[in-house]
Amino acid sequence: MIIQGKKVTKNFGGMPLFEGLDFQIKAQEKIGLIGHNGAGKTTLFKLITREEEPTEGTISQQKGLTIGCLPQIFENSTQTVQMYLQQSFPSIEKLQAQLHYLEKKMSDSTLDLEKILVQYDRCQQAYEEKGGYQLEDRIQSMLKGIGLEGKSKSLVSELSGGQRARVELMKALLQEPDLLLLDEPTNHLDIKGIQWLENFLKASKQAVLVISHDRAFLDEVVTRILEIEDGQMFTFSGNYTFYVKQKKQQLEELQKNYDLQQKELQRLRLMIRRYRQWGNEGDNEKFFKKAKELEKRLAKIEEIRPPKKQGKRLEGLQEASRSGTEVAIAEDLGIIRGDRLLFSESEFTIFRGEKIAVLGENGAGKSTLLKLILGEIEPDEGIIRIGASIKIGYLPQTITFENLDERVVDFAQSIIGNTQKSRQTLAHYGFYSEDVFKRLKDLSGGEQVRLWLMKLMQEKTNFLIMDEPTNHMDISMREEIEELLTEFKATLLVVTHDRYFLNQSFDQALEIKDGQVTKHPIFTRKV
Repeated sequence: MIIQGKKVTKNFGGMPLFEGLDFQIKAQEKIGLIGHNGAGKTTLFKLITREEEPTEGTISQQKGLTIGCLPQIFENSTQTVQMYLQQSFPSIEKLQAQLHYLEKKMSDSTLDLEKILVQYDRCQQAYEEKGGYQLEDRIQSMLKGIGLEGKSKSLVSELSGGQRARVELMKALLQEPDLLLLDEPTNHLDIKGIQWLENFLKASKQAVLVISHDRAFLDEVVTRILEIEDGQMFTFSGNYTFYVKQKKQQLEELQKNYDLQQKELQRLRLMIRRYRQWGNEGDNEKFFKKAKELEKRLAKIEEIRPPKKQGKRLEGLQEASRSGTEVAIAEDLGIIRGDRLLFSESEFTIFRGEKIAVLGENGAGKSTLLKLILGEIEPDEGIIRIGASIKIGYLPQTITFENLDERVVDFAQSIIGNTQKSRQTLAHYGFYSEDVFKRLKDLSGGEQVRLWLMKLMQEKTNFLIMDEPTNHMDISMREEIEELLTEFKATLLVVTHDRYFLNQSFDQALEIKDGQVTKHPIFTRKV
């Protein structure tokens, strides 16, 4: 056992976020940590790393245990990616600096070259024994696998947010701690990168505790699930698919036991009333005595809590009137960004009612293709035409609000009109009590997406375009989006790397690969 938590409770503002958690992590074990947003998953990570202390209970660690995790805030760096990653290994970095120093001394004819060569040989041997040469190879291999090939000489400060997150993921993986804590590691990876990470973690000898809402990733990597629900922790053996089956069985059993107990409680209460009635009618103390015995028996019964039914948080999409058969037509379409040709000579047609996923590696041009269809940018070659009677609804990957100081409730009221209706609608999207008074600039990524979805749901649309809609969403919200989009009968175009979502909701793909956009059935591609 490398980590053991006993009766762990964490309070915020005097109220428990979770209480009495018992859990264990064994060496080399791969565990998924799931639960609704706000359930306390990230807080549990902070308790394990001792960034915070539990209100009650203890978390003990194996002596000498090393823990690696993704930081919440990235440190500033003016180094190249290669140097930034190598600095995580100070002993190797020091030997490398000595090698460079000795190499410079070799060119000085006034110094004893033979003596320098002996020193260089010793230093080189130590560098090799420490894994210096393998580290360089590992960094290059990881950069390729994680989608940052060719970025080793780039400055960390010049990377995009997604690229920066992938570098931090690499840094955590390279250090090979005994326990690796990963918080949504697939968020900034394309499908190829996710599959690389899956293979890396499965082959790793480290223990891994991963917060993830990526169900396909959990299926591939983990052998046990920890779920935080209503302040309690529940353990399930197996991957996500086994968890779903076990959870369903548990809920069915709980419902059965609850129903049986309620039936028995009702029978006892009825018997108590009858004995009291008979006692009153016959003035018979024996019946009153029997009623009291049953009341004592009833008081000792610990009532089973009924299984919690998850209510829908999302309202259905309002569809506009029927569009023309051809929704979007591209002819000889091409676009250049900077000095890169993303794609050219591409032709495709999107037809009414199709559900299409936009696929491609990071940087292939998926978001750019959406902007071309939306008319936000012009193509460098060819044309793209939007069909007749098209009403577009759009969920961007990066959401921007006009007035960042506006409060959530005021934003909702500007769309819905009625204050009470606005509060009720916001509750469907997870904004309760004080949440509705947050300023838009203070919302998390997930809260921004939920608020924008609320806006979309109020608009009538027949062509829905979404860029990574399930990012920052917990599993239950992802499942609601899937259900909602299944019921949506109009046209759907979505960029996503969520393979579970792909398999559930799409039958066609627009794939950007080798400089072209091609349309094909989704089932021809393994996801």
